[in-house]
Amino acid sequence: MPVIYAKSKPVQTLREHTDKVHECYEQLKATAYLNPAMITLYDTVIKFVLEIHDKGKTNPSFQNRLRTAIHCPLIKPNPVAEYEEIPHEWLSLAFLPQDMRFLKQYASDWKQLAKIIRYAIAFHHTRNVDREACMINFSKFVTAMETTKLDVDHKEVLQRNVPSLQKIKGDIAENIATCLPPLVFIKGILHKCDYAASAGIPVETCYDNNYEDVFSTWISNQGWQLKPFQKTAKTSREKSVVLIAPTGSGKTEYAMNWINGSKAFYLLGLRTAVNAMYKRFKSVFGANVALLHGEIASALIEEETDDTSSYSSYFEKLEKARKLSAPLTVATTDQLVTSVFKYNGFEMPYLTASYSKIVLDEVQSFSSDAIAAIVRFLKDIHGLGGKFLLMTATLPSFVKDELLSLSGVEFQMAPLTDQKRHRIAVYEEYIDESVNRIIKDHNQGRKVLVICNTVKKAQAMYDHLSVTSPQLLHSRFIQQDRNNREQAILTATAETGSCVWIATQVVEASLDIDFDVLYTECSTIDSLLQRFGRCFRKRDFHGEQPNIYIYSASKESLNIYDPEILSRTYNHLRLDYNGHILLEADKQKLIEEIFGNIQLTKYFSKYKSKMNLLECMDPLATKKAEANEMFRNITNNYRVIPMPVYVKNGEEIEKQILKADSTDTEVIERIKARNTIGHFVVPVQLHGDWKKRLMTINHSLFCKRNGISILRDVTYSCDRGLQFSKGDDFDDRCI
Repeated sequence: MPVIYAKSKPVQTLREHTDKVHECYEQLKATAYLNPAMITLYDTVIKFVLEIHDKGKTNPSFQNRLRTAIHCPLIKPNPVAEYEEIPHEWLSLAFLPQDMRFLKQYASDWKQLAKIIRYAIAFHHTRNVDREACMINFSKFVTAMETTKLDVDHKEVLQRNVPSLQKIKGDIAENIATCLPPLVFIKGILHKCDYAASAGIPVETCYDNNYEDVFSTWISNQGWQLKPFQKTAKTSREKSVVLIAPTGSGKTEYAMNWINGSKAFYLLGLRTAVNAMYKRFKSVFGANVALLHGEIASALIEEETDDTSSYSSYFEKLEKARKLSAPLTVATTDQLVTSVFKYNGFEMPYLTASYSKIVLDEVQSFSSDAIAAIVRFLKDIHGLGGKFLLMTATLPSFVKDELLSLSGVEFQMAPLTDQKRHRIAVYEEYIDESVNRIIKDHNQGRKVLVICNTVKKAQAMYDHLSVTSPQLLHSRFIQQDRNNREQAILTATAETGSCVWIATQVVEASLDIDFDVLYTECSTIDSLLQRFGRCFRKRDFHGEQPNIYIYSASKESLNIYDPEILSRTYNHLRLDYNGHILLEADKQKLIEEIFGNIQLTKYFSKYKSKMNLLECMDPLATKKAEANEMFRNITNNYRVIPMPVYVKNGEEIEKQILKADSTDTEVIERIKARNTIGHFVVPVQLHGDWKKRLMTINHSLFCKRNGISILRDVTYSCDRGLQFSKGDDFDDRCI
């Protein structure tokens, strides 16, 4: 009987791969992460699914394709050579017993369990092909597998007629609510063990030291003592917690104490914030910490040295992060929460989250419809046995009501101190009128931060304040300039001397900066409070003159923020707090007042629409890429190299594109090339005729796959960033 192969890189037989998948399952059970009751119930079923899932690889077409790749003799004759190959996971359905009543011993609704098994096997990969057209020749491939007897017992009778793939999927979609726990457990384990076996990594990795000892030693070495509210995390470690605490109060240390060595994910909204938090956690817990976001391949490359031998662990780090197998992962929220849209494969992140602790920080920084997805995700995971810690400076009452409906969730609030950090002034004029005040503050030696709601306004203020030699930070810088500016603003606030920095929302939650005075356009209260946290961040303020100046929002701001919430914010601050010190208790009161009775606002409407969508959408119909877009609520988003940047750096860009596209280039060098290309890219939202100004880059496959184009008719400088030369109507939110 010919050798049956499962993979070509590295070469692996079907038996070897299947055994490795079984080994991964045993390793997963040994971690004690999995629910013991579910193991008792479904252990035999899972082993059965693991054994069957790749049996379809015994078809001669698949074997000949692998044999060609590894230079082995082909199987001749090939009875199905003339037909388009059917994906192996669909052919694996033929190996399921026609009579599935043996499942009665594992579930009272054994028919539903049978449907879950069929679905788990048929959809353990995602295919962008015409499923039903492929399956027309299903019986021919089954006959071929029987007649060639490739790893098939000649006594075994294979199924020639299986339910349509649409029906298999539909059976699950129609009953997703009732079948969610066994579906997540069975298919999630299949995904997790199959991925780990294929990648050659541990299915899960435990901490290599005593977490609590390391944490305690680190706190001691800093010369700190945990605050009373941070200590309460110890008594809440076995519960889900909602923690309301002001910016800068020590939420991160609370989270560290709450995690206490459990498998955990620390989620933040912005990539820059994730990178900073990753460095912080890694400085404490070392190699136990993984980084995960959309640019992880590039981020990990930058961790390595120029010595090529240091890349030996690169791919293991990459795979452990992507397969969610590290003990503690710091990630962008979308890496887990988008699974709430239940795209094919969502079961693996759901399974992992079900035995993990999920820390979600700065929830107030998300849009209302993204908050709906987060709440739905937390409710699902809570129901599956996972624990979450939701940390926020502000919590709208409607979100609190949703979470109060969950049993065993503990609500905590960090004590509101009487610390005086902010005295505010509210003006009935636009921020353009602040120029003389800003110049005066600068001349008196103060560090001044100006926050605008749009890039266009920030660039205009940069021109108005040219006499102060200001610096600018927004989202329309190419990556290498953005990185340099983020480092520069950190340095500027740490050193002595006056400075003026002008920014957009990019500074709200991603940078640990501390200015003497803040000038800002009015935004909604949740956003404003984040902005306040960039001024007198941890210092007491004793001045009689304000250190925070709030100006009327421009009309373009109505495209960014809910008009009703924006209006309420401005009016409450102008009428009730103008000229006053704003205490932490005042901030909480403002949140309650502004977000109370919001049922008729656009903000709440978006929240309810997304929540309703998650309740009634056709599950399993969404692709992962679509789920990412739905979560971020981003449309018409493009990654561009501005034409002036391309003209200046074209030779280097072309050189790196050739490396990125060439299959002859070593994989690690291709990744480094892609990383270099990314340094010249800026994300923008394009509408209408501006999309016609995009140019493809030499038919590059890498640029095509990653949506990178050249954008004409723009200007660019490392001081001002990207500017549209005409028709600039892109006053959307810049983060």
